[in-house]
Amino acid sequence: MRHFLLICLFFSGTCSLQAQYLTVSDTTTLRIKITDTQNRPIFGVYVINKNKSFLITSSDIDGECIIHNRLLHPNDSIQFQGMGYKLVTYTPAALQKIDRIQLEELSYQLEETIVQSISTEELLNKVSAKLKKLPRSTLPYCNFYGNAQYEKITNYRDTTLEYRREYGYYFTSGDIRPKNTWDQSFRSYFLPVYTQRSYNLTNNGSDTLSPLYITTEDNRFDAGTRKIFTLLRAVQLYGPLFSGTHTYEFKPVDTDSLDYVYSFHTRSQDYPDQTRISCKGTLVIDFHRHILKRMTFEYIDYQLLRQVLLTNRRKTSSPYSTRADLTFGYDKNNQIYIRSCQTTTQWKYDLGNDFLVLEQPSRMLPSAGNLIEKEAFCCYDYKPVKKEFRTHSVAVKIHVAQRNPLGTYDSLLFSRLPLLLEKGRSFDDLNRYADIEQQFQRNNNKTYYPDNFLNGFNGFVGVGRDDKAFRENTYQVRKKILELFGTPALPDQITGQK
Repeated sequence: MRHFLLICLFFSGTCSLQAQYLTVSDTTTLRIKITDTQNRPIFGVYVINKNKSFLITSSDIDGECIIHNRLLHPNDSIQFQGMGYKLVTYTPAALQKIDRIQLEELSYQLEETIVQSISTEELLNKVSAKLKKLPRSTLPYCNFYGNAQYEKITNYRDTTLEYRREYGYYFTSGDIRPKNTWDQSFRSYFLPVYTQRSYNLTNNGSDTLSPLYITTEDNRFDAGTRKIFTLLRAVQLYGPLFSGTHTYEFKPVDTDSLDYVYSFHTRSQDYPDQTRISCKGTLVIDFHRHILKRMTFEYIDYQLLRQVLLTNRRKTSSPYSTRADLTFGYDKNNQIYIRSCQTTTQWKYDLGNDFLVLEQPSRMLPSAGNLIEKEAFCCYDYKPVKKEFRTHSVAVKIHVAQRNPLGTYDSLLFSRLPLLLEKGRSFDDLNRYADIEQQFQRNNNKTYYPDNFLNGFNGFVGVGRDDKAFRENTYQVRKKILELFGTPALPDQITGQK
């Protein structure tokens, strides 16, 4: 079995860590059980390699985690961090000689914050009340849309294997009430009109990747996976303030900001039964308007639909760790929407029997190559869909048009768009295989997946039939949507958003 690892969160008291050695094949591992003073397991404890700024693992729902010694160097410093506890650091050698660690609780002297005759509790409840869910329709359709941008950089072994930048429309039902456990009425679609996309390269960067997805094996993957939109919905349903305040702890943060800043973390006793997010971070509330402006997650483990499928033998924690930064906008009717989001997803484990995950890695063997997926999204405006287009039929057309994305490469247009993600060495890495500009041009108006993805995505390993009629129908549906909504305006041409 492969399990996970640690750092401490949200509790008063002292953590007790009991360690023992295991031998898995020829690999020595250290298993640690994390509990509180009442011997209750603690979920979400992080263990960090300080020298490499690398999250080794986190504890699972049973408070268990495993450190693989192959990930450590004798000179590394291993940190055990926990909100409300003093930082503790060990060398790998020291860790292997101890069987118990105690994390000392930090003492805070925080007074109740009063702002303009309103208490912290009253302020948070007031902001939360403004985030009420919209009513859902009988049939699912898209209520809102906007000009939007999406970017993704896929790194494996510190080398970029894909650079993806798209501009077009974002369509959504809005933050509606979930219909059932599976949230079947919610809609969220990104439809690119323009694309700046490199080749997809193999894990060693020596060739183009084929197939782009595998769905039936333990090493399953999907090069085109976009986790950011799942995270956005998870925040709408279970995030701080969006789901109320009862499953979170909040504390005021003393900063130089003119707005109100609060730290938050999930109450560990409420996860995963009462909420499907385990997270830690800060949020910013506008001083004058008392509205949510920003939310930053130091880490966020979001289950969403995945939690529905869990059994007693499945682990609740994810095989990856995610950091995220969200900003919020308000339309002319003061309806909140997620204006932007940046995420960094770092894979700690490969998929297997220990994890039941709907979200796939962008490459096979993600743990072995320290797979990091950076994504960014920005919705530049947010407006209601015209009533005559607010139908189930139009929503179906949007769904068909966006599921195998393509777009025109326009170098001038992309030079005018802001960069949502820093390119870093991405272009240098990709240029080793072929000129990056040439890659962009060859992906001009080319679908992301081959045709067999559209009519053969059925649990196969990328095997389907090449159906020209089906392909042509997809193009025509996409053309129809663009006739209804027009060509997206550039960000510097958009006005009227708050």
